[in-house]
Amino acid sequence: MMIGRVHRIVGAVVFALCAASVNAALAANSPTAGCSKAATSAIESHIAALARMPQADVQGTIRNVDGTGRRLLALRSYLRAGDSLASRWSWKQSQIDAYLQSDRHRDMVAEIERIKAHFAAANPGYMLYANTDVRSLDLQIQRWNENVTVGAIAQGLYRAACDRVASSRQARTSKRQFRDFLIQWTPEQPAPLAAPGLSLHGRARAIDFQVQKGDEVIAWPDTSSIRSVWVGAGWAGKLKASIEAVSSQFDGPLTMPPEPWHFEYKPAPAGH
Repeated sequence: MMIGRVHRIVGAVVFALCAASVNAALAANSPTAGCSKAATSAIESHIAALARMPQADVQGTIRNVDGTGRRLLALRSYLRAGDSLASRWSWKQSQIDAYLQSDRHRDMVAEIERIKAHFAAANPGYMLYANTDVRSLDLQIQRWNENVTVGAIAQGLYRAACDRVASSRQARTSKRQFRDFLIQWTPEQPAPLAAPGLSLHGRARAIDFQVQKGDEVIAWPDTSSIRSVWVGAGWAGKLKASIEAVSSQFDGPLTMPPEPWHFEYKPAPAGH
């Protein structure tokens, strides 16, 4: 228990230091420091126009996202999703409730139990925990609004959008031109979260695993633990080996961003 607790404390300290650094950077690059009111107004108008998508409730979601930068970053993901937006959009509560009573859910739980049994046999004294909770859209929005790294990436996009609008102020940036700009813009590092509504956790397709020894958590879903715990201690390879040994219905782990604990459930087609 002590080792896991120490890892979590160290991770929390590192996160706090990074958060302080990023927040300072954000303050130094606030809208008043780098983007005129006219440019910000133009950007918000483009966001409102481009968010009118019939495939999903993008407008309602965008309204609950904090800040122009985070709204831009989320909108970029929705535009890049294209025709797949509707099939990826997170379920409503009624859909979640129906899924939890379905054969598909029971089949997934059975598949996970086979993986857990193989892992326990291959790693005596250790066991897997699988988080199968469906992540609501409200929770996705909350995490998007709170995540420090998302905020830093969003600020970079916001500055780029300000520059784009300012450089074409006289000719005016059309809706199509701004849409193309958002789709083509690439951050230096990928966002650590899917934009609200696009997380596979919202359709019960993403499963996060963690390794335990009794009540002690040995390897947990946290980016600060990837190098030292998941890779360094070999748990990423051991988890993947157990999944591949007994199941053909899980794809992963997630590589962009890297999450060695995150696998996507892909049920076999009906009749197979």
